[in-house]
Amino acid sequence: MFEPISITREIIGAGSSLLLCGDGAGELPAELACFEGKVQCVYMDPPFMTGGTFTRRRRFGQKGWKTGSPAPEYPAYDDRFSGREAYLAFLRGLLTNAHRLLSATGVLCLHLDWRAAAYARILCDEIFGEDRFLNEVIWAYESGGRARRHFSRKHDVILIYAKSRKYRFDLTRVPLERSNVRRNHMRRQVDENGRAYRSIRSGGKEYRYYDDTPVYPGDVWTDISHLQQRDPERSGYATQKPLKLLDRLLRPVVQPGDLVCDLCCGSGTALVAAQALGCRVIGMDMSPEAVLISRSRMKLKDVAVEAPAMGVARLEASYTPEEGVLLLTDFQAEHPSFPRTERAFDRLECWAAGYIQDGTMATLQHFHRSPRHPELPLMCVLPENLPNLAVQTVDAAGRKTVFIWRG
Repeated sequence: MFEPISITREIIGAGSSLLLCGDGAGELPAELACFEGKVQCVYMDPPFMTGGTFTRRRRFGQKGWKTGSPAPEYPAYDDRFSGREAYLAFLRGLLTNAHRLLSATGVLCLHLDWRAAAYARILCDEIFGEDRFLNEVIWAYESGGRARRHFSRKHDVILIYAKSRKYRFDLTRVPLERSNVRRNHMRRQVDENGRAYRSIRSGGKEYRYYDDTPVYPGDVWTDISHLQQRDPERSGYATQKPLKLLDRLLRPVVQPGDLVCDLCCGSGTALVAAQALGCRVIGMDMSPEAVLISRSRMKLKDVAVEAPAMGVARLEASYTPEEGVLLLTDFQAEHPSFPRTERAFDRLECWAAGYIQDGTMATLQHFHRSPRHPELPLMCVLPENLPNLAVQTVDAAGRKTVFIWRG
């Protein structure tokens, strides 16, 4: 039989990337302090001081992951602070930790909106230095809602600062397609080699601008859309940002093998974008559910995960040690948001199998639902006579439970 145990740490492979639950504005835990001065880019999309609470929607069961419904709603995070001073103290903690973690070539990207961007600029000038300011990127987008007593607020602000004069930034890594560049009034022509260009004469000279010559982004971005409700990229997490936005921010700054850190990782978009660029990642969030949602979106090759076991699930399974065959037979978990279902495993979103060693679960195999693979495998084959066999489950509400085999 399997019994629940209190295990917070999981390691997959070498664990060169890190996910952990904690306050990114507080004192750096030992797991993070060891990376001081080693991070190439810190991206942070913290709460915006909206004064509200946010929810997330998560698909439920095989049908939900296949069709998009049912998708119950759960609490995501609380964006209420006792006042502006409390919020700015929170931001100061985040920025101080980011400054400590960044290497000499490192770059900070702080994502905010109109509520706090001006205050954050002053804090960044204080902590990083006014001469380390690189950009104030305006990300303008179309979204629902119309204002009547002021112009609609349809943009976010991304403050970009360097750790030192040695910072790395290669703009040529993010060329724009000419089709995305606004055309001007100049007449289009074709030269003797068949290349299209536009020209202008000034001072007796002709200046040619070829259509196939790369152009690069300025500091106002209007070509990246906000994620729509039915966008396949959506994880259901409130205020999720598009991968294309994170790719443009990270690509000029990082190289394969670099460390990218997000101290408010939410649904893990920055981590997913960084992994796609060949980087190692560090993600931190105060919400255990956010950490586990990030885990479900990441490439789980060499990752260590620190997240409390919050679930009260019950698991039944059969295990044949001499053959290494593990088969899940029943799973029970309750939550007020769960819809009624006759299928017990609809309540299970992902699970992993491995063994316990020195208070850590070493994961050997892991399985999770996705729109492409909504059905969850319930059987795996492990090494024969595996000692301290353990199973980790995450239910549809994002709560983790770890079980150990007692024979």
